Amino acid sequence: MGNSRLSASTRAARTLASLAAGCALPHLAMAQPAAEPEEQSGNIMVTGERPDSDPTITEGRDSYAPAATNVGKAAQSLREIPQSVTVMTRARIEDQNLLSVEDVMQQMTGVTVDRAWLSSTYTSRGLTITNMRLDGGASAQTSSTTGDLDTAIFDSIALVRGADGLFGAGEAGGVINFNRKRALADPQARASMTFGSWNRARVDADVTGALTSDGNLRARAVGVYDIGESFQDFKSDDRWLAHGSIEYNPAPGTLLLAGYTHQTDKHEGFVVSIPRYRNGEDIGFPRSANMGAPWSTIDRDIDIAYGRIEQAIGNAWTVRLNANYTRSNDRTNAAEMENAVDPVNGAGTDWWYYQAGSKVRELTLDLNTTGSFEAFGQKHDVVLGVDYTRNRTDNRSLWTYYGVGDVFDPVSPPEIAYPPVWGYQGRTDIKRLGFYGSLRIRPVAPLSLIGGGRLVVKDRAEASNIATGAVTSLIDQKTKFVPYVATVLDVSQGVSLYASYAEIYQSQANYMSAPRPGTPLAPVTGTNYEAGIKGELAGGRLTGSLAVYRVRKKGAFATDPSNPPAGSTDNCCYIRDGSLRSQGFEAEVNGEILPGWQVSVGYTYNDNENRRENDASFAEITPKHLLKVFTDYKFREGALKGFSMGGGVTAQSSNFRSGWVQELNPATGLYDGPFYQYQFKVPGYAIWSLRAEYEVSDQFSISANVNNLFDKKYYMTIGTPGYGNFYGDPRNFLVSLRGKF
Repeated sequence: MGNSRLSASTRAARTLASLAAGCALPHLAMAQPAAEPEEQSGNIMVTGERPDSDPTITEGRDSYAPAATNVGKAAQSLREIPQSVTVMTRARIEDQNLLSVEDVMQQMTGVTVDRAWLSSTYTSRGLTITNMRLDGGASAQTSSTTGDLDTAIFDSIALVRGADGLFGAGEAGGVINFNRKRALADPQARASMTFGSWNRARVDADVTGALTSDGNLRARAVGVYDIGESFQDFKSDDRWLAHGSIEYNPAPGTLLLAGYTHQTDKHEGFVVSIPRYRNGEDIGFPRSANMGAPWSTIDRDIDIAYGRIEQAIGNAWTVRLNANYTRSNDRTNAAEMENAVDPVNGAGTDWWYYQAGSKVRELTLDLNTTGSFEAFGQKHDVVLGVDYTRNRTDNRSLWTYYGVGDVFDPVSPPEIAYPPVWGYQGRTDIKRLGFYGSLRIRPVAPLSLIGGGRLVVKDRAEASNIATGAVTSLIDQKTKFVPYVATVLDVSQGVSLYASYAEIYQSQANYMSAPRPGTPLAPVTGTNYEAGIKGELAGGRLTGSLAVYRVRKKGAFATDPSNPPAGSTDNCCYIRDGSLRSQGFEAEVNGEILPGWQVSVGYTYNDNENRRENDASFAEITPKHLLKVFTDYKFREGALKGFSMGGGVTAQSSNFRSGWVQELNPATGLYDGPFYQYQFKVPGYAIWSLRAEYEVSDQFSISANVNNLFDKKYYMTIGTPGYGNFYGDPRNFLVSLRGKF
């Protein structure tokens, strides 16, 4: 590792002092823990009040089970939602030291992380999660941006598995909802210093409190500085984050909220992937191997401005307006060695320069009203809303062939000037407008009948050439209604049965059909069925669920055999030929099983196939069996009072890959040369972790986390012999000193 990072601890300590000073609010005192919410049934309405009345806040509850979640716009208990929902609470995030969204997703029930050299994607039920929302607002198109934010600004992260047909058109894998921390009336200041393997050093500070004596004006500020190297050669990462929010209650039942987040990431010497032999056999590279150039860089700046207005109308209705504006800029200057290796002579790989620049501007608006009314002796609930998304993405890129590479003796090409004369310059302009609504009727007290849907009014995607302004493709979908029906039956005070049906309407306008430059493909359609049982014990401190599901999709993109996309940067060419089916079951338990003992156990089984491809699996990265467990016990009395200990395991069954790879064709500059068949199987694995924490005083604690305890060598992500194979992290540790004031 380079010596440039050996002073990380000194730099981090100085930065902590700066963050704490810069974020300080007046009149800070020790924070009071959040009050435990009263046990409730049915919808829990949030009515524009201060955060201490918001049951979706997990901060201060010290629990792995949330009291409620806002994935359905209004706050609800998990038992009232007729879909599988997992909420990663603030306590769980801090116990496991989950510092990035990818860290959280690796621990989320049913989720598989598909790591890539530019960004990671997440799959659930064999399907990519493309819908992401902030604070329950409209679904964002910028999933690669939203999914890379630091967890320091979030109170909780929730995943709703299955189709999100009601509140957004997207993949049936699910939707991720990021709930940002609220500005609290009770003053508190928190700071932490974290040091870990590979010269990791991180400092963060978080200050919140009231700015007026009545607590109606509140603010919060969060700052992060995170630097570190990697187990992979010449790879390092730097992150800066600054976040602030302010809230005001001008009158009872009225909330005005505004906030801003800036995050800067710098990645140097990043890893592209690990190649395999053409037949799929593992070459056996060390985990430190890096097939990229040491000088390769990715720089990213993310800015998000957001606001919210809430107004209570009486005691039963609330109107909300959520707005988010995201701006991100990426700059990539890199060289990588790729393609499969000939098992006879070790040849086959090539060095390529890759240079890219992207600019994203996105606005999301969501206006909704939620409430309840009495009729026929029962309470019934209503959700009505409209959302709008406008996304403009400019992508510029250039692939330049450098020469033959040698994976056994990699000598990278020299650094190249940036920016180049761009090869591809494309702009995508997406506009979406939709109305949604649902009605929950209770004909009798224990039974809820839910009906609703989404009316897609506008789904427009225009592709154009940035240099010339010429429109290269346009797709403008007709008005489409996407129905949703469900039922929930309370069989006892803490147990419910449920079933739901949703239709799928998913844009795939970023995939083009021939001839080049292509025309966007029409949307995917399909159905999502789910049924299950949910339970709450101990006043909601322990939750559990069991679900079965089946997803069918028609018209999914598939490679056009007459116009393969190999070597292309314009997502062309594809055809609508997929007929996909994914089914399975899930079981999950979260919360406190005994005083001081928190657990999270999630098991998923998935079977998926492409019925147009000889019933082969279409999501080979998704294991059939996936188990994620974590537990922590806090000693509350005796000689070990103040200590807490925990641990967990992530275990999955084997993955199988098969297909064809092609050699580089010097005549075309594309990978459309001779075909080679491959198949390989990656065995299942179990990755264990441990943690321990000691509360030195009421203000300070020190904790240690060890990940991959037995230093298992495994592939976290597998692709083809030529691309997409990434090792999981070796054994590593994080030590954190936390203070609260």
